[in-house]
Amino acid sequence: MPGVWTGSPGVCQFAVAASGCGAGLGIAGVAGRALVRLEHIGKRYDGRAELLHDISLALEPGDFRFLTGASGAGKTTLLNIVSLAEQPSHGTLSLFDSDPATLSRAARASLRRQIGVVFQDFRLIDELSVHDNVALPLRIAGAGEREIRNHIPELLGWLGIEDRIAVRPPVLSAGEKQRVAIARAIVHRPELLLADEPTGHVDDETALLLVRVFEQLNALGTTVLIASHDTAFAERFDHPRVHLANGVLVDPAAGGPQ
Repeated sequence: MPGVWTGSPGVCQFAVAASGCGAGLGIAGVAGRALVRLEHIGKRYDGRAELLHDISLALEPGDFRFLTGASGAGKTTLLNIVSLAEQPSHGTLSLFDSDPATLSRAARASLRRQIGVVFQDFRLIDELSVHDNVALPLRIAGAGEREIRNHIPELLGWLGIEDRIAVRPPVLSAGEKQRVAIARAIVHRPELLLADEPTGHVDDETALLLVRVFEQLNALGTTVLIASHDTAFAERFDHPRVHLANGVLVDPAAGGPQ
């Protein structure tokens, strides 16, 4: 794999508009700060049984964790709450030392721009090329078109899909769509990366490569949380793991509540 693309000064220059490239590099040294703090979070839909119950979890700057659980366990819902795509039914969420529930709409949008999300269903825009899909977060952050043109090929090359830069998502394989989704999530060097089943559509060799990509970003300061139904795959890596079962977080080793 090529060297970490974020080492390019140009990438750092336009990433700072979205999340602060320099700040991201130093984030692991901030003592006592929880990037994400969930306290007694619950989620219920339309009077049905509670999908998430009494979830408490803290992610410190520089953490790399797996969130495992069977399909339907609530992993996606939990990631949606952290990314501010959904609100909890009860409990409190703190992001970047802020309480999103008390913030204005503009301030919440600013928090979201510090988060990169890899969606399980990709959520690519079929009418846009691969290049333009990946460029979206940078354009929203105000990056110049020249900088975007210079550096997106580098990122796509790092992920092994530079030859697909001009095509549109409908002609891509599932594995290629997954890599484009990852590129879009990380192009602005987010402080927090949430990945929902990012290895679910690729072969084992590619899955290992993608985790190494996340590890290199983590080494630069990005906090990473990966949701996966594949417990055996997560256990192949030396990263802490939390497990979601029956709506609660349980000790992966003992099988009881954490």
